[in-house]
Amino acid sequence: MFDKYNIYCRIDMLIINLEGDIMNDIKDVVEQIKNRCDIVSLISEYIQVIKTGNTYKALCPFHQEKTPSFHISETKQMCKCFGCGEGGDAISFIMKIENLNFIDAVKFLANKYSIEFNNKFDEKTREKIKKAKIYENIHLEAARFYFANIKNSKAYNYLVSRGIEVKTIKKFGIGYSLDEWHSLKNYILSLGYSTDDLESCGLFIKKIGTENIYDKFRDRIMFPIFDYRGTVIGFGGRVLNNDTKPKYLNSPDSLIFNKSKNLYGLNLARQEIKNDTLILVEGYMDLISVYQSGIKNVVATLGTSLTNEQAVLIKRFANNVIISYDSDEAGTKATLRAIDILKKQDINIKILELLDCKDPDDYIKKYGKKSYENQIENSKHYVQYQIDILMKKYNLENHEQNINFVKECIKIIKGIKSNVEIDYYVNYLSKISNRSIEAIKKDIYGNYYREYKKQNYKVEKKTEVIDSSKIKNYAEKSIIKMIIEEKSLRNSIIDKVSINDIFLDESKEILKYIIKNKELDKIDIEKNKLFDISQDYIKDLKNITYDTENIDNLINIMKKNTSHMRMLSIKNKYKFDF
Repeated sequence: MFDKYNIYCRIDMLIINLEGDIMNDIKDVVEQIKNRCDIVSLISEYIQVIKTGNTYKALCPFHQEKTPSFHISETKQMCKCFGCGEGGDAISFIMKIENLNFIDAVKFLANKYSIEFNNKFDEKTREKIKKAKIYENIHLEAARFYFANIKNSKAYNYLVSRGIEVKTIKKFGIGYSLDEWHSLKNYILSLGYSTDDLESCGLFIKKIGTENIYDKFRDRIMFPIFDYRGTVIGFGGRVLNNDTKPKYLNSPDSLIFNKSKNLYGLNLARQEIKNDTLILVEGYMDLISVYQSGIKNVVATLGTSLTNEQAVLIKRFANNVIISYDSDEAGTKATLRAIDILKKQDINIKILELLDCKDPDDYIKKYGKKSYENQIENSKHYVQYQIDILMKKYNLENHEQNINFVKECIKIIKGIKSNVEIDYYVNYLSKISNRSIEAIKKDIYGNYYREYKKQNYKVEKKTEVIDSSKIKNYAEKSIIKMIIEEKSLRNSIIDKVSINDIFLDESKEILKYIIKNKELDKIDIEKNKLFDISQDYIKDLKNITYDTENIDNLINIMKKNTSHMRMLSIKNKYKFDF
């Protein structure tokens, strides 16, 4: 189970936090990799390669094909698929095949070819890296120790009684910590480690005021926690007796482990991602049960609510998440919190409903894999889920409660960016609340409702003529809001829009700032003291709901009206008669 991890002499998670400082120093490592690495041999470790003349061919590992279109050049040390377009050098290949970012791909190859990666760091950093490697090695030995203890233990009998198969126990390296105070400590010391190495690694506790160190985990089922690259960085321990508290005990944060920045099972799930989707569950047993059933693109939080850091990690591997938390009140609250956090990363969110079951483990035991897959397929959009949860809190037959329910739902719908989705949920809300679509839309769009209708070509002939400046302001502010919120669209919009296309001074100020700071993930104009933006302008932005598919139309409206507004301004200033 753990032997394969010996091939890696890994740079610890600390380096991820230092990546910005080492980018310049990494160039020489890249050059060494290019000098030592033979791309043909490297790719041959993953797929079958056939020599044809001066080049090599293979079936592309990145898309399905029957005729080889993946070409590898030994002289250029490059690869290229003429079917799907994937290609590049050795680092590019490893990034794609191992699902790694650039830094981790460089580390991967540096380790593979015995290239020193930390020769540029100062003494303090070197010492931290050295200590972190010792901690990783201790955790690997601890995982082996716990795994060896599982055989013929009461922990093994418990897992089997819960339906966990032997191959699953091996796959996840599940172990058992003996009901003793010093068993792991004595084992680790026997391997040559010192008591100083044990103190801060997270597996032992030092008694206050003494030199006595003892095992943190005792008489628990042990779940090794791996980072996404496969290094053992911590443990989760579950009691065998449900009366013992706490039921689950995680490793404390340490030099190599931070529970808010890691996800259980991601090391396995990242190779099994389907339809750009990850399933998110709450705990170890839920994940193991879902994985054992054959659904392998599943990850779990580590005993805490989903964190912003975990959402960022998810976004690196998938754009869609299906939340499958417990169905009780605590699970519902955790789901609602997770929705808010995932939305910030622009992740598409759906919620899987467990019918009459408490958690995914119970559901799969009761209804089986196929039924769970059907629930995945029929998962609710997060907005419908939020509305349905709210509906349980209100008596819709009561006039006042009905109004309050609709107001709360409108707050949710205002957060949707697509007008198509807004229309769908406005209709859904209208149907369940017995309120008119028109009334709901007016509350959603506020002062911009008529402009919204005009912009979407929904104004009837008899409707009064709308002031073109209002239409223009709506279009301009919509574009500004998109540039602020949609980082992925920012460059393409800026390419089409210049300062001269903007009429409002506040919009100009924001656009100038964004042009200089394109790479910022979040731009908070309300809190940024560099801006001199009125509260009315900020309020207008908050009330605007836009459709990213309608960008070009909004830009055209904005440009068309800017020159007109300037002409009107000049006319009023100099009393010209055009």
